[in-house]
Amino acid sequence: MSDVHPLFYCLAAVAAVGFAGLIVWSWRFKHAITSLVAVLVLLSAIIGSGAYFGREIVRRETRQLRDSEMLAARILSISIQAKGHSLIRLDGSTDSAKAELQNWLDQLLRQNHQVSSIQTVRKTPSGVPQTIIRAGSAEDSDLAAGSANNLAFGWQGTSGFAPNATSSGKALAAIPIKNPRGEIEALVLVAFNGPSGTAAGSQSQTGILVLTSALAFIVLTGAAAAFRMSDSLAQARVARIELAAQGERIREQMDIIAEKNQAMAASHDALASANAKLQSLATLDGLTGVMNHRSLMEFLTTNMKRSSVIGSPSSVILMDVDNFKSLNDQYGHIAGDEALRTIASVLKQSCPKGAGVGRYGGEEFMMVLPGASETSAIAVAEELRRRVQMAKTTSRAVTVSVGVSTVYSMSKSEQALIDEADKALYQAKRTGKNRVIHFGHGLLESA
Repeated sequence: MSDVHPLFYCLAAVAAVGFAGLIVWSWRFKHAITSLVAVLVLLSAIIGSGAYFGREIVRRETRQLRDSEMLAARILSISIQAKGHSLIRLDGSTDSAKAELQNWLDQLLRQNHQVSSIQTVRKTPSGVPQTIIRAGSAEDSDLAAGSANNLAFGWQGTSGFAPNATSSGKALAAIPIKNPRGEIEALVLVAFNGPSGTAAGSQSQTGILVLTSALAFIVLTGAAAAFRMSDSLAQARVARIELAAQGERIREQMDIIAEKNQAMAASHDALASANAKLQSLATLDGLTGVMNHRSLMEFLTTNMKRSSVIGSPSSVILMDVDNFKSLNDQYGHIAGDEALRTIASVLKQSCPKGAGVGRYGGEEFMMVLPGASETSAIAVAEELRRRVQMAKTTSRAVTVSVGVSTVYSMSKSEQALIDEADKALYQAKRTGKNRVIHFGHGLLESA
């Protein structure tokens, strides 16, 4: 590739350095080797194609320009030969003939702007070349004449063409002139204007070199950008994976928190249930489900004080199961417990709003009626007695004896009120059972 522009080798060296940098980058960031191979193949194809086309352009430009210049030289030689041998043999010619020939040659030169000088050279009997006549640039003529010995093939009858024969890079053509006998009598030496085909082709090759350099730069920078984008995409993929993993961990933590919250809620419910159970155990009777003795007394105290403040009465209903001992003896304690639960159920269902009912002790139940007068309390007691009598049990029907007492102020204590109800209850038992007696009905005097 001797016709290749030297800068192509420089471009190849720069591309090699850039490709080496890509190799180091790829090794550092672990890119696929196939990408590097593709870049190398593309760079080699670009630089090789540029060098090839540059060389071909030089050859084509040189060949075209040389053919054009050779054609011009042959046309000139035909004109000169047609003019006659007076241009070759000037012995004995007059100065006017020389001047006429010189003018004709100058005119011929002016008509061919491609040519810088024309001259005819012949050999003397001693063999030394002699310039007969010339026109155009004296420097080019002298150079052309000095190159005549180098164009020996012209003396052999062959048209010669020597690119870059002059110091300015101009081309030189030598056309043999023969006499009618076919003998070579002289050479027409033609020097041409402008650079030779090689120099003209070199200019075109420079353009291809610029284009090749730009393509190589685009390939290298594009590969670097592609590798960098690949790194960015890889980092983005890693970030997405890490983000997804972090999201999964967050979801797992949220699930754990939700499970703990559920466990805490269950524990809270269990604790509330336990507290309610404890509260129930503390305030309710375990067998019947109504208030126990302590809660019943607290309820009585609280409501008697409230009724006293607002000036309303309070009544107490105390009842006892009739013949409870014979029930236990005849049917067993299970039947007795069932009877107590049945009575308690009736009392809870029949308890007026705002009243309280509880197990006073053993087979005795008590109902506190805040704001109830004597008449109201007796009516409630009668209804309770009737419902208990109508209640069904698996053993036998049970009845209750009921004592009622009422207080209209704080003149009596809670215990005094209960004692009055107990005395009325005793009176109901003594007078036939299954009946209601109020303490104020004929019992005040006896009390």
